[in-house]
Amino acid sequence: MKARTKILAAISFAVLSICLIFFLMIYQPGAGTYVRADKLQDTPEKYVEFSLADIEKYPDVKEAVNNPGKDIKLPSDYNENMTEFATIMWDNRTEYIKLNNEYYHISYYSVD
Repeated sequence: MKARTKILAAISFAVLSICLIFFLMIYQPGAGTYVRADKLQDTPEKYVEFSLADIEKYPDVKEAVNNPGKDIKLPSDYNENMTEFATIMWDNRTEYIKLNNEYYHISYYSVD
């Protein structure tokens, strides 16, 4: 190989390596917002009661309740219904809900 070809190959490899490192630094497949419901054995002191019809407005919370203990990743464009749900919980100063005579601890969090 000519010296010029070797230099060009080295520069190309360096640029590709830098791009790969940059991509790996910013790409985080687990990043996002999650909701999780954990079923409780005991009745919490304070909770918000939802009917089955009420919970239909919050499909991500409904999925979490139907799969207790599983983290449900919200879509990146999750709608204002989830924000509304979080506001209801915040206004009532609780993280617990009652649904169909069952109690759940609801976790709502972001991972970066």
